[in-house]
Amino acid sequence: MAESSRGTERRPARGGNPKDRRARGRALVIFYITAFSAVVIGAILLCIFVFFKVGDVRITGDAGYNEEDILRICGIQEGDNLVLLSTKDRERELEHRFPYIEDARIVKHIPSTVEVQITAAKTCFSVECELGYLYVSRTGKVLEVAAEPCPNSAVVRGCTPTATGPSQQIAFEEEAVDTALEEIIRQLEENGMTGEITEIDLRNQYDITMTYEDRIVFRFGNTNNMAYKTMFGIGMLTQMQGDGSLTEEMRGEIDLTLVQEKNAGYFNEYVASNGPDTTEGTAGRDTEPSASDDGGDDTGDDNSDQ
Repeated sequence: MAESSRGTERRPARGGNPKDRRARGRALVIFYITAFSAVVIGAILLCIFVFFKVGDVRITGDAGYNEEDILRICGIQEGDNLVLLSTKDRERELEHRFPYIEDARIVKHIPSTVEVQITAAKTCFSVECELGYLYVSRTGKVLEVAAEPCPNSAVVRGCTPTATGPSQQIAFEEEAVDTALEEIIRQLEENGMTGEITEIDLRNQYDITMTYEDRIVFRFGNTNNMAYKTMFGIGMLTQMQGDGSLTEEMRGEIDLTLVQEKNAGYFNEYVASNGPDTTEGTAGRDTEPSASDDGGDDTGDDNSDQ
């Protein structure tokens, strides 16, 4: 009986335990994956540290500065690692050291080229101050101080700048004036009218004006809700130009002092012999202005001080 029992005893299959085989298989897979990853990482590091080197630095755009000075401030040398080259700090340094650089972008081109893209700053506003005039770009960057306003820029009066150094961001002592001017400029930017404004006068915070092409005066009243009043006035001007009621020869003012109360503006043409001719309209571009009787609105004064 004992021998019969030993004869029927189950023996392990050839090749070992199935669990052991599966474990060895998983180990081989992990090994192959690790080896392949090591090869890929090694190739990447080889490319980074050996092949991708700075060989050429190009400057595109022109802000009126020598390329040698721009390259010196950039601090990018031939042979620098292209992939690991930092750019943000260099861009900020270029914009700070060169007032007439509005925007600097350093772009890497694989395998070996660096492009320094320069956007020149343009004087959009000449801010009157004790020093003379601050030339200020559309983004509020101070470019320089001069004795006279910059030609073809909007002269801003009635502000007290607290930041006057080149490359500083313009700021003003009067908070209400600062906010009002910021809202005016934002609306001008959004409507592409910055270059057509010749003066912004904030000397009287209850009678703020803006002059378009030296012939049309926007009269805002106080500093309240300047964004809406500016948008309304620009809309009214655009509408009148579109329907032909405002020609290139006409001079006058767009009275926006009652926009908040009546949601309407009034155009007063300057007529030397007969006094102002008053036209009422709204900023809604679907509504056309209609002529009113002479002197029918008490806001249509001659404004001879303009």
